[in-house]
Amino acid sequence: MRFAWSPHGVGRLSAVFLVLTLAAGAGNTRASGGPPGYVETTLPNGLEVSILPQPDDPLVATQVWYHAGAADEDAGSRGLAHLFEHLMFGETARHGKRDYWEWHHRFGGDNNAFTTPDETVYVSEVPPAASAAVLDFEADRMTGLLLTQENLDNEKRIVTEELRLAAENSPESRVMVAAQKALLGKHPYAFDPTGSKDDVAAATLESCRTFYGSHYRPNNAHLVVVGPVDPVATLSAVERAFGPIPSGGTAPRDVPPLLGWDFPAEVGLREDLPPVKIAVLGFPLPPASSEDGAVLEVLTQLLDRGTVNPFREELVVRRRKAIDAGSAVLALRRGGAVIFYSASLPYRRKATAFRLMEETRERLSSLDWLTEERVASAKRALRREEAVKTFYAAVKADAVGRARWWEGDAGRAFDRGARIEAVTRDQVAAAWRRYVAEPKAVRLFVRPEHVPLYARLFGWLYPLLVR
Repeated sequence: MRFAWSPHGVGRLSAVFLVLTLAAGAGNTRASGGPPGYVETTLPNGLEVSILPQPDDPLVATQVWYHAGAADEDAGSRGLAHLFEHLMFGETARHGKRDYWEWHHRFGGDNNAFTTPDETVYVSEVPPAASAAVLDFEADRMTGLLLTQENLDNEKRIVTEELRLAAENSPESRVMVAAQKALLGKHPYAFDPTGSKDDVAAATLESCRTFYGSHYRPNNAHLVVVGPVDPVATLSAVERAFGPIPSGGTAPRDVPPLLGWDFPAEVGLREDLPPVKIAVLGFPLPPASSEDGAVLEVLTQLLDRGTVNPFREELVVRRRKAIDAGSAVLALRRGGAVIFYSASLPYRRKATAFRLMEETRERLSSLDWLTEERVASAKRALRREEAVKTFYAAVKADAVGRARWWEGDAGRAFDRGARIEAVTRDQVAAAWRRYVAEPKAVRLFVRPEHVPLYARLFGWLYPLLVR
């Protein structure tokens, strides 16, 4: 049976019938905080399920959010979250190593995965005719993955090569990883999800099986299905595929918020960078579930993603006190940070670089740049993002999974536009004062390892020549 998901007439009666029908099955089912037809439920084994029918979509997006990332690793399992992401595409009790890939290829679909400090997510996009089998594949590898030494050795080689190409051969990546460890210390976010060659080399079959048994359990996962699906039939298929899997493992780690963490006042690093000195000011932000979430999204748009970066405009364009500068906002589940950076030629002293940056922060704290027009423009850009999500099942599925894990309620994926629309200029100004203007900055200073003689001797001429 299919339903018309209109908010009026038959669609409304169908939605009521749907809720009553589902309530007779999985005991915790509800249509909560979403459009007509949207269903949330938790199976008896703890698997959370979100199903969003979007009849006009050509593809079904299926995502499994395992609430385990690099932050859940310990000294004996560094790098396993990312390595295990690779291992999950191996042979299972019921399927060969290539079956999952070949199924997607056969239907012109796509599949992938990603690992962050907070989660590991497996994503699939296929036409409706192929979507039921994807549920069976995901359920099979949740509990039936066959971990062999041959497969482990192969994936270790692949991950090691990824590290060599993307991280260890990049001075910028090396600086970021080193800064992450130095600034965060014992915080679970201190370790990059990609791991290191030593981490990968230390992985054993026993450590991988322990990680699998601890984190890849239904009570530590959220299944999201978005697209042209019948929610009743889809939920029945989910129950058949995932219902028999027993719960178990360990709960996700209680990651401390970054706001309030005891950071060092300043960290200094050296790296084989171009001959510039880089100064960074960092200001921690609250968890994604904060009441300021929508306000901080608008501030992020203004500082990090707009056409004009106010920090660069002030320090580089107007005052000509750096060869480059800017701001960025980092986001994680348990907090983030506003980052200001400047790049100067190597003749500049550290104290001078930070003084100029602090002066710029103080000038920006007058908030002359934070006009009603700029706030309105930022909100329009964010609303456009929300509109785009309605055209892509995978983007909407990601929003649902992220809202559930990061904000504690999958329904927050559907009211984001309204929350952003309600943000005022005064609220953004208050957030700036609370998180940027008033706190003391965490400082990072990076010096280049090698500086050419001409840069050391004549770098001071640069500001004169560019005027």
